[in-house]
Amino acid sequence: MQAARHFHLELRHATLPTYVASYLFPILLLVYEIHRVGRWIFDYGLNFANFRFMGYEFLLMLVFVALQVVVEGIFLIGAWMGREHDFEHRIANLLAGLGCSLVVIGFDLALQYAL
Repeated sequence: MQAARHFHLELRHATLPTYVASYLFPILLLVYEIHRVGRWIFDYGLNFANFRFMGYEFLLMLVFVALQVVVEGIFLIGAWMGREHDFEHRIANLLAGLGCSLVVIGFDLALQYAL
């Protein structure tokens, strides 16, 4: 009988450090985006024509997402080297967290260029 390892990408049954590593960055990025857009609305109203000229803030968000990728990569390498039992679940959660961050970046890009 051959033993096969099954690869299941599920968002459940992961450890607490996995959830923290997965969703802390997107939550912080979302809070910053809410602050950024709220400050813009307070200062300029709903006129987003010049939103893309805010300066360094969008670059800061991109650097934050790059930092997320690096930290999550280190986290995955550590889990892989430690032969953690929930490695597949960690991958799924980290990809979901990265997807959430990309949604926030996409929303910001939509405000910059679509409106």
